[in-house]
Amino acid sequence: MHVVIRVILPGQTETSPSRNSLPLYVVTKCDEGWQIEGLLNTRKLTLERQFFLNDFDSLSAEAQRQVTDLVAGLKASGVITPTQIDAK
Repeated sequence: MHVVIRVILPGQTETSPSRNSLPLYVVTKCDEGWQIEGLLNTRKLTLERQFFLNDFDSLSAEAQRQVTDLVAGLKASGVITPTQIDAK
């Protein structure tokens, strides 16, 4: 069985795509009904987001700090909102 879970963070009105997850259940049917045998839960990432994270991880620690500070500054100034960041 495969499902998608979307999350709305406190103070937001829309789901945050970066919080979407893809739980995968392994279920079997028995006399009493369906039984969950196993669960794998993972975050859903688009290829674009994965490529960005790969590029970010390849930066030096100082460059990663600069990118993080830039995003935090943009959020604090109201230039971008968390929803706009998640939509990228």
